[in-house]
Amino acid sequence: MSNRGLPKDRVHERAVKHSRRLSLGRLSAYVGACLGALVLAVAVLILGFGGAILNGYGKRKAERAFAQAHPGQALRIGKLDYAVGANRLVAQSVTLSATNTSLKAGGISLTGVRWARLLWGTAALADVLAKASLEATNLDVEFPQAHYGLRCARLRASVPGSELIGEGTELRPLVGDEEFFAAHEFRTTRFHVVVPECRVLGLAYGELLQGKSYRARSVHFSRPTFDALVNRDKPAEPFVQRPLMVHEALAAIRQPLQVDSLSITNGHLRYCERVAVGADPAVLTFGAVSLSAAGIANRGGAAAAIQLRAQGDLMNAGTMKVLMTIPVTSRDFSLHYSGSLSAMDLTRLDAFLDIAEHTRIKSGSAQEAAFEIDVTAGQARGRVRAIYRDLEIAVLGKQTGSEKGLGNRVTSFLANVFKIRNANAPDASGSMKEGEVNYTRGPDEEFLQFAWFALRSGVLDVISH
Repeated sequence: MSNRGLPKDRVHERAVKHSRRLSLGRLSAYVGACLGALVLAVAVLILGFGGAILNGYGKRKAERAFAQAHPGQALRIGKLDYAVGANRLVAQSVTLSATNTSLKAGGISLTGVRWARLLWGTAALADVLAKASLEATNLDVEFPQAHYGLRCARLRASVPGSELIGEGTELRPLVGDEEFFAAHEFRTTRFHVVVPECRVLGLAYGELLQGKSYRARSVHFSRPTFDALVNRDKPAEPFVQRPLMVHEALAAIRQPLQVDSLSITNGHLRYCERVAVGADPAVLTFGAVSLSAAGIANRGGAAAAIQLRAQGDLMNAGTMKVLMTIPVTSRDFSLHYSGSLSAMDLTRLDAFLDIAEHTRIKSGSAQEAAFEIDVTAGQARGRVRAIYRDLEIAVLGKQTGSEKGLGNRVTSFLANVFKIRNANAPDASGSMKEGEVNYTRGPDEEFLQFAWFALRSGVLDVISH
């Protein structure tokens, strides 16, 4: 547009505005060019020198920050690699050392982390990891003071998939049995657990990372083996604190806990007791174990209860089934459990009874057995029904483990004649002896101990005259 015919002041004003427009345009172009150059430089830096930065400044800063936040502990990170397109950070190895714990990982891969939000501190951890997935291999955790170690061949966690999968997991003693027991003044139990696969599905990672609750839709263990050995050659530890029962252990968890279903398939249980150092232990086994539990929680109404079903092959001779109902919010120790045992050769129990009870079943077969027990405030009452025949026992010498000797023979004879019933079956009217359960929980008995002792009292009542 021409400036002819306009006053000089108007011409000057238009010139100033035009100059300003040119300056702003140039400034915008300059800023845009600078930002573009900066982004390009950062991209080039990450692509060309990211590895050097991560394995130099970045790694050292992370290790120092961990040491400052956790005095007395040390973090060592192996070679780091970062793939920009996949947003995947890989550590070739990780080692964490603390006073009583050490952790080693052969490799850890982390994808989907919102690194910008993490670095700028503008979001909570749950938001930073909302799309994250982790895969770790050859995890090895050691607890030297407890003499145990935990291994996991592969661990996978997916926050968006709400799943946690562990493969090749093993809880093992760090030393041999003799050294393990020598480290304990009183009687203790050595555990060895192997779980080829564990799957946790429907895991609420958001609530877990915020410390609000522990919730999962299902937990499944495939082909686990559980081995326990008790050293009865040492005295029991003096009673200090009453062991927690299930409802008490759940109530001790502050955050809400909820697992809709827990299951075990094709498990194996081996329980052993030894009565002398270096001696062969008494052995009791359950094979082909399957278990399902529903309603595991620490919150709920008055009717809330854990429903548990389990079965397994006792000594590979008879199938035992158990149904248990455990109230969640009960103020006292209460539950109901029932079950059955299929036909089996009772002499198969000698692998345990010979050593643990100094008693041998010389003959006897069970046709069937069933039990039903109610527990209220730690008092168990119920009935045991068993059909068996040809039961004959022998009392063994505690030192020799033999049924020979005049004293053992006399004791065995008296027991077979006056103490035990050789057979128990319905008579012509259909009636037969049933065992009575009337058992009070001891102050130092744990949950499974109490359940077994109560049931055993009914079994002994069945076979007694």
